[in-house]
Amino acid sequence: MPNFPVKFGNSEFLYKATCERDESLIKVSQSSEEFFIQIREKKDVILVKADKISRPSQVVFVQQALRDFRDLCECSVVFSNIESQKIKNKKKFDVIKDIDFFADKFKNEKEMWIEVGFGSGRHLLYQAKKHKDIQFVGLEIHKPSIEQVAKQCEIQSIDNISILDYDARIFLEFLNSNSVGKIFIHFPVPWDKKPHRRVISSEFIGESIRVLKPNGTLELRSDSEKYFNYSIEEFFKLSKLNININKNKDLDISSKYEDRWKKQAKDIYDITLKNEEISKEKQKIGKIGFDSRYEFVKIVKNFQKVVKNEKDFFLHVEDIFIINENKGLIKISFGASTKNERVYVEFTKDRVSYFPDNILETKANKQAHNLLLEWLKDTIK
Repeated sequence: MPNFPVKFGNSEFLYKATCERDESLIKVSQSSEEFFIQIREKKDVILVKADKISRPSQVVFVQQALRDFRDLCECSVVFSNIESQKIKNKKKFDVIKDIDFFADKFKNEKEMWIEVGFGSGRHLLYQAKKHKDIQFVGLEIHKPSIEQVAKQCEIQSIDNISILDYDARIFLEFLNSNSVGKIFIHFPVPWDKKPHRRVISSEFIGESIRVLKPNGTLELRSDSEKYFNYSIEEFFKLSKLNININKNKDLDISSKYEDRWKKQAKDIYDITLKNEEISKEKQKIGKIGFDSRYEFVKIVKNFQKVVKNEKDFFLHVEDIFIINENKGLIKISFGASTKNERVYVEFTKDRVSYFPDNILETKANKQAHNLLLEWLKDTIK
């Protein structure tokens, strides 16, 4: 294992943090992106892979970092799933944004349309080309889909799409009231066994109504009858409702999933909610940070994993990773059960910060953050 920090190839490996289990994190800086690669030791084999919590939207950066680390360590490779892949388009795509952009820099003078979980991007790209006067925001958590659509935007010279790897259930909280024309949710994962992970909920419907313009629409399209029935129940919790329901309706463009369902003769259900309200503006959501410093040496000495569940939020302190006596990381998850955050708290001599530094000041996050501050205070006593 090399000494850190060290530069090799296109990557700078900043430090190594280790925990009691046979697992380490190595922080990588590359092309203005910072993320971790994860190392796990199993008998005589070392597994090196991307860290899911911090990995960037463009997988090409992770692939390059793994190659650079392999070559730096002069590893004897037993198995690799990146060996045959070529590094292409090493640059960052302008259409791919992070949450900071929407929190601090996003100024939209055009009407906005949002697609949640755009998948292959057929519908998103089609709509953007058809409605060039509309600003589109595509939300997706599948990294290959993000890169695929970003490349298509470049190839087809589409400049009215912004792509974001973020939870749609939280994203709407960033937007101004009465600012969105349409919200598309086509073929969301039904999550029959984990219903709390569904996009559609009373809270999401409420936020959708707030951000939609008068006469704006929320359009749900699904091949799951269970999801359709569940969604109808959620919509009918509203005191006032204007919806339109269709079965096996043809659209101008269909996704690859829809093509598959049609070949299988599956039914497809559509629910379109039309907003008839003018919503009050809400206070802009900021990000959560730390004002105090904490002695990491005391945290290491007194560290204990903890799970604290409250009525509307929770805090789970999962693990601790040590860089040196004064530096390290705590791995945590917290927030609301329906939309929790997984993140690291990074301790250095000079500062304490979340990594990735994108934790929003939602009500549940703020409550969980305050609980974390109490835990830190008690831990260093």
